[in-house]
Amino acid sequence: MKFCLLLTMALCLSPVASLAGETLMFGGGIEVKDVDLDALLLSGPEDARSKVVADHNQLLKLLRQIYLIRALSEEAEKNGLGDSELFQAKLRRQREKLLYLERLKQIDAEPIPDFEQAAREQYEGNPEAYTIPERFEAKHILISTTDRLPKHHPKEEALEIIKKVKEELDSGQSSFEDLVMVYSEDTVTLKNQGSLGVFKRGSMVESFDEAVVAMHKPGEISDIVETKFGYHIIKLVNRYSPKKLSFEQVKDKIIETMKSDYIQNRRDDYFDGLLKKNKAGIYEDKVEAYAQKQKQKQQSAE
Repeated sequence: MKFCLLLTMALCLSPVASLAGETLMFGGGIEVKDVDLDALLLSGPEDARSKVVADHNQLLKLLRQIYLIRALSEEAEKNGLGDSELFQAKLRRQREKLLYLERLKQIDAEPIPDFEQAAREQYEGNPEAYTIPERFEAKHILISTTDRLPKHHPKEEALEIIKKVKEELDSGQSSFEDLVMVYSEDTVTLKNQGSLGVFKRGSMVESFDEAVVAMHKPGEISDIVETKFGYHIIKLVNRYSPKKLSFEQVKDKIIETMKSDYIQNRRDDYFDGLLKKNKAGIYEDKVEAYAQKQKQKQQSAE
């Protein structure tokens, strides 16, 4: 299991510079060379690669894993396990996939336009997209009428309890937070004194949302509010005005999105051109026959 984990990690790492062709492990006519390690240490962060390379024991385990994979694959070949048409198709697909990814790298490496001006136009033309909307921070006390929560009541009973809570609040005998701990049946927010955190308009069910929006001063407390979850009393902790982000705050993200879209569109154009150039076609009747055959296999297996 440890070796499998190490191999999986190595597949996500970067290539190392080495003298290709140097034998690092051998036995039974099988050799593991430094280039085999290079093939594993691919396309990952530099720091992760460095950690693997710096750990002698990990390198030894990786070599052992490569050796065993090669030894077992040779045994499989001798036993004829690689001769089937399906296996050959799988093998070909793996090779084609690796070559496909290498070709994509070539295509993607072609020059990309400077998108800064386009990003600025995007920013200036869509102010709402780069504005943090008005947000609210609130707490609540819930007397539940839903069986989704461990503790809940019939509506009439829940209403009587929430009225009692409201009376205690109005009397000033207890703070909102104290009453949360005594009465609230929202098990998620209970540990945070009923806090729902910060949320934007429309995040809550309609009646709850309307009650929050109707409050303006921090510390303001709502009347009793009914939702599908039960009866609530809500306390507004804070209300945050909309805030427009500066171009500098969002520039990199806009440009990155534009670059990503440009690269994907360029790929799509290349694919379309390749299909047209090769006059690629599909035998629809054979595809349908294949699908029917697969369905029959699935039905037989069931």
